[in-house]
Amino acid sequence: MKLPIFLVLAGLMPAVALPATDAPPPQWRAGAARTVITPTEPMYLAGFASRVVIAEGTAMDLQAKALALEDDRGTRFVMVTLDLVEVANQTRDAVAAQVQAKFGLPNEALLLNCSHTHCGPELRFTEEEFSELKDPQRRERCLRYNAGLVEKITGIVGESLQRLEPVTLVYGHARCGFAMNRRLKNEKPSGEPFLNSPNPDGVVDHDVPVLSVTRADKSLAAVVFGYACHNTTMSIKEWHGDYAGHAQRIIEEAHPGTVALFMMGCGGDQNGYPRFGDLFSQRHGQSLATAVEAALQAKARPLSGPLKTAWDTVRLDYQPPPTEEELQKRLATPQGSDPSYSIYRRDWDRRRLLALQKGSLRDHYDYPIQVVHFGNDLTFIGLSGETCVDYSLRLKRELAGSTPLWVAGYCNDVLAYIPSKRVLQEGGYEAGTSIVYWSNPLHPNFFDPSLEERIMGRAVGMARQP
Repeated sequence: MKLPIFLVLAGLMPAVALPATDAPPPQWRAGAARTVITPTEPMYLAGFASRVVIAEGTAMDLQAKALALEDDRGTRFVMVTLDLVEVANQTRDAVAAQVQAKFGLPNEALLLNCSHTHCGPELRFTEEEFSELKDPQRRERCLRYNAGLVEKITGIVGESLQRLEPVTLVYGHARCGFAMNRRLKNEKPSGEPFLNSPNPDGVVDHDVPVLSVTRADKSLAAVVFGYACHNTTMSIKEWHGDYAGHAQRIIEEAHPGTVALFMMGCGGDQNGYPRFGDLFSQRHGQSLATAVEAALQAKARPLSGPLKTAWDTVRLDYQPPPTEEELQKRLATPQGSDPSYSIYRRDWDRRRLLALQKGSLRDHYDYPIQVVHFGNDLTFIGLSGETCVDYSLRLKRELAGSTPLWVAGYCNDVLAYIPSKRVLQEGGYEAGTSIVYWSNPLHPNFFDPSLEERIMGRAVGMARQP
């Protein structure tokens, strides 16, 4: 079979010598570890609501990777990246409790980020979610996978801490252009106000932040890189890491002995184009890997300490939910009589009605924000949820002139899409329509427009703390 030329070039690409820097002697220690998290028994695929099928095989193994960092004062921080569609708060809480008990790692020193691949397994946790399933084996398989995932993540956190060795940390960045805003204004008077289609004039963030971890012998121990784009360039019925999986593989092949970790950015309203298909996924992965190589060779910034981690939550309110009477009235309408009342919206109403009757329908959400300071050389902000790109762009504007800034979404608790105020006012899928699909957690209604200012205020305040 004749390989595409970009794959041939990737295979011939030599390990690139890292540029010399004026970095001081290593004052950091770091260790990396990985494990395969591909399901070992039949499970349903996650990501696309219309694709309700069991995976038919493995096209690329899914992985969890951990990078532990320690400064010269002994302060530690561990980041974990996952080839999964989400990070559930149940998973994060369970891992945080275990690593606290086993390794003394505090909550604010643990970061979990998912690539949001749509070729990973479904993750269900609540009895409400399981009540919809007719096959009891599906429930048991989900529970076994969840428990195994917690153990595997905890295991690689421990391994990464055991492997701490002297290193130098360097931050750089480059650009990559395949992401495009996917909110295209619908010119037709009916239907969604914005279509899920490429919008070449929409806002994007093409930055590729890169953290390189270099051993004393100048070899590359690990590289963390980010990009703000949905991992939806594939919709196959097999396990696969999508473009982020290809990018990590290409980097690791070019630098033997390196662990490459992909950190998902604020790509909630971004897709990789063109799509779908493995050919496009491979091309996008190669494009991103090339950007990482460029960042490794470009002018870089050695990082000094001290390391400082912070964790906080901000209250997000919702728009007023419908009353019990209103929900009952809608649910009483014959199915199919109203084309706009989809089976997904009907199910959302059913779940909200049950929660209202039980008195368990939430009235707000405690939204986690995590900030990591690398001395005065780099500030990392980890936002939760499927964060739209406006957040990273605004944070970079408001914090311009301080330290270099790395903003990631999809961290710690992927609770829903997190629209900006602009997106919320415009409407469409990311603004709120998507919230009907969430049952973990169950949301009472769309978010209140105050969410952007609340998230921004807390994130900026945490970033500006010394």
